[in-house]
Amino acid sequence: MILRALFLRPIRRAPLRFLVTVVGVAAGVAAVVATLASSRAAVAALQEGVAELSGRAVLEVRAPGGLADSVLGDLVPLAHAAILVPIVEEVALSPRTRTPVRLFGVDAFVDASVRGVAPAFAARAGNEDDDHFLEFVRGDGAWIGAGLARDLSLERGGTLELDVRARPVALRVLGVLPSGRGAAFDHLVLVDVALAQELVGRIGRLDRIEIVPRVAGADLDELRERALALVPRGAAVVAPAQRGADARGLVRSLEFNLTALSGISLFVGAVLVATTLATSVVQRARTLALLRSLGASAGQVRVAILVEAGTIGVLGGVAGTALGFVGARTLLPQMRATVATVLPAAPQSAIRFAWDHAATGVLLGVAVALLAAWLPVVEGARTPPIQALRGEAPARLSQRERRIALGVAGFFALMAVELVQLPAWDGLPVAALLGTLCCLGVLFAVLGPAVDALGALAGRVSRLPVSLRLACAALASGRRRAAWAAGAVGVAVTLSISIAAMVHSFRQTVIAWSDQSLRADFTIRPLTTRDGLPIGRLDPEVLAVAERVVGAQALDPYHAVEALHAGESVTVTAADFGLAARRGGPQLTDRTDPLAAIARAHAARGALVNEAFARRFDVEQGDRIRLEVGGHALERRIEGVFRDYGDSRGIVTIERDDFLSYFPNDAPRQVSVHLLDDADRAALRTALESALAARFQVEVLSNVELRTQVLSVFDRTFAITTALQGVSALVAVIAVLSVLYALVAERRADLATIAAVGGDRLQLAAVVVGQAAGLGLLGAATGALTGVVVGVILVSVVNVQSFGWTIDFHQPWRLLATTVGGVVLACAVAGLLPARATDPRRLADALREEAA
Repeated sequence: MILRALFLRPIRRAPLRFLVTVVGVAAGVAAVVATLASSRAAVAALQEGVAELSGRAVLEVRAPGGLADSVLGDLVPLAHAAILVPIVEEVALSPRTRTPVRLFGVDAFVDASVRGVAPAFAARAGNEDDDHFLEFVRGDGAWIGAGLARDLSLERGGTLELDVRARPVALRVLGVLPSGRGAAFDHLVLVDVALAQELVGRIGRLDRIEIVPRVAGADLDELRERALALVPRGAAVVAPAQRGADARGLVRSLEFNLTALSGISLFVGAVLVATTLATSVVQRARTLALLRSLGASAGQVRVAILVEAGTIGVLGGVAGTALGFVGARTLLPQMRATVATVLPAAPQSAIRFAWDHAATGVLLGVAVALLAAWLPVVEGARTPPIQALRGEAPARLSQRERRIALGVAGFFALMAVELVQLPAWDGLPVAALLGTLCCLGVLFAVLGPAVDALGALAGRVSRLPVSLRLACAALASGRRRAAWAAGAVGVAVTLSISIAAMVHSFRQTVIAWSDQSLRADFTIRPLTTRDGLPIGRLDPEVLAVAERVVGAQALDPYHAVEALHAGESVTVTAADFGLAARRGGPQLTDRTDPLAAIARAHAARGALVNEAFARRFDVEQGDRIRLEVGGHALERRIEGVFRDYGDSRGIVTIERDDFLSYFPNDAPRQVSVHLLDDADRAALRTALESALAARFQVEVLSNVELRTQVLSVFDRTFAITTALQGVSALVAVIAVLSVLYALVAERRADLATIAAVGGDRLQLAAVVVGQAAGLGLLGAATGALTGVVVGVILVSVVNVQSFGWTIDFHQPWRLLATTVGGVVLACAVAGLLPARATDPRRLADALREEAA
């Protein structure tokens, strides 16, 4: 009976309110599920590809900078226990589709039983004539994945065009690998290992050596120890899955932060549930009081409210999960663009249904709804029997209640200050993000007194229009629910303002960094993907051609290889310190003259490190660091710490000649061209492009064009945050509408009285719209203040702990003002919907009921 009276009957009478609340929860759940699903899809193919391409390999030997061919000979003592498989792997570009493809070099003689790519080596099993096998090992062509063949309309005998090291390469298609082998094989280009070494310019070098036990159930620990005893210094023997884990580790902070931001939308949904249920409790006060008079206990009332909340949570969780997977398809391109800035070679993968994400979505919906039911449960249990029931009337907060509210706000503020000062947990800014939640706690704590003050102010200022005074009084009478609705608006505004501040600050910092660091007249680099990111390296001949056109003294090639410091992956880059001293260096974190640091590094064979490296390993200028790279140990003194926003793992920059003494055949990733002041730049660019176009596929970009592309990539990286802002704003508007409909229903008798004494429909509607605008103004004002504070935390703490670099805070004040004005206007416009219920003719019934 209680469930029928408090739950089922109200749903039948007001299905829209129930449905709107479910939609609000669903929107928050959808934001979280969509972020999780799209981020997983963006990196899943890389992880799954590692497992698929590894085949039967259980261990692999690898080292920063690769391995010499001779390491294969060093491992010969293992040959009786394991198959040793040399691998060369590189990312090439398909010029027709502007997408990356994986160039995979293997030794067919030992690989036939390892990877299961039987069609390429079928001749060894006697299934076909030997021509296929001989063509492959002679390097006469490549086998390609079914997806690549479909995209390019290729079949056996066709010609595959690729850009490898900025050179156009044509490979004859020897065959197409069957579909169904996994995403990694779909866009694979399989070639002989010797051909791969030639194409990528690593003659005599391997990327790794895979180890496949000859006997099932072999002792892997023993095999690893034996391999470690044979490989050179700096090489590691690890499971292939470690490469996938390393790749995911690069985007872990990115995923965490985006998921946390999407969780704010779910928080707004929780506010909506609390507001709706609390409103429903007040609206059903007479029913609750009657049930209490008939013997219903407070516990039974609590159960009825929790059942409603649980139902909202389950339905919202299920609907949100479904919407999340649909929305993930929309978000996937933005998420791919975001991940591509960290993992440019990450292959594409589709959104797939995942039971763990589905369970997470449903559990989040239920948990949020049940937690949000706390306030309504308390109010419902306090409802007295019918004999003691009184109508709700405006009641101002007492001094004690006001002090308690402000004390709670102060407590949350102190907690936020303490949390943002704590270090990252396992590399993630957990405490700092909890600090942002404490800032939202401050927002909600002050809204109750703010609504109360609004009502008091309206009562004292006689010059205000009557409709506005009545609107403020109505908000004060439903203070608690009005505060929660304003809080929903405030959270949405907080999210919008803080994300805008973070993105704007990062963008302005990148612009300033570009002005300081990108000073070349031209930049030569490989062609870019559709996401605007260059793929691979440049053939060393590009440098030779450019030298003939502009002279060697004008060129500054950029080299980069992977290295290890303290067992962690970092990047070692090369720079011409002499040229840098003439053209100016990067901005240092201590704001000192970069030329002095460059001069010291040049004179003492020292190094410069980026801020992410310094923070990650807790080092500073004057410290000495030791790197393991390419089988060599490099020990260098840090002469300066510079700002950089390209590699959060850490960068160590050494003199170019020093670098090439260890890697004489390394190909540059790009080449900066610095011309003399009196040079004819237009003529030299034309000559450079003409000389390179005959043999290479490259871009020659001016300084302005390069900066434009840098900002374009930046904008695509943060495009996903716009969707998160939109979801939270939608849920906030739903919360305002829910409260307004409730307030109109509760105050029908008051509105009817106004109509009876001469108020027309326009005046009545003005009261409702005034309430909506008041909620919007309170939420927008408090949200704007909170958003600025949260923005500072995101910029100064969360960003530093996540990626290791500092960005300057820039608040977009014009956008803040526009957001506040737009939110107030949007809430006022939303108030037009419940205002339709203020028809004087319909309100007459309410007056008769009140009189009765």
